[in-house]
Amino acid sequence: MKSNEDIEKVKKSCVDYYNNSCQDYYDEYLDELDKKPYDKDFLVRFVALINRNGNILDIGCCSTAQQARFFSNNGLVVTSIDLSDKCIETAKQNFKGINFLQMDMLDMNFENESFHAVNAFYSIIHIPRDKTDGLFKDFYRILRNNGKIAITVHAGNFYGYYDENKIPVFYRTYTQTDLRELLDKQGFRIIEIEQRPPIYDFEFQSERIYLIAEKIKNASGQ
Repeated sequence: MKSNEDIEKVKKSCVDYYNNSCQDYYDEYLDELDKKPYDKDFLVRFVALINRNGNILDIGCCSTAQQARFFSNNGLVVTSIDLSDKCIETAKQNFKGINFLQMDMLDMNFENESFHAVNAFYSIIHIPRDKTDGLFKDFYRILRNNGKIAITVHAGNFYGYYDENKIPVFYRTYTQTDLRELLDKQGFRIIEIEQRPPIYDFEFQSERIYLIAEKIKNASGQ
């Protein structure tokens, strides 16, 4: 198992994969959230923790912008980013009232304390191990004090290129311990964390972790 991946190769695999599958994702998953009450209930709990009319960054919207639309429909001001140019183009064409930006989550240019909340639904699964500390540090930076973050990932011990598709894509799973350590190191307090089996027959059959955490000041007052 490699400790470091060629990050440009990783990024290219993600762009190629999601650009190629952009329309298929849109056709298949446009209304998926309506078929997943577990996921919707999780997002309802998350939104309840955010100030009404607060602003939220949605990371990895894909072409369907499922969570971004949910947040917008629930009164939040939404900025949504994705590395795939085709996914952003498709989302912009189909969904109004959301600020869609093509952006690399590893190179976010938002100012400090820009957001009340951050959502990362199955997006950090494409980030290599040696880049996750920096990413979570950036999550902390762009969140306001007491800002909330929601993260979902596939659970397990896979790390590498998932090649059961036409285009292999870099992909990794996490354990609850992995996530707890990343969040604790950067100054987050976990509010809730759950792991569920694949309860829907139409979804990828994997265990999944859902967590909500809060940015807290560390001892130095950052």
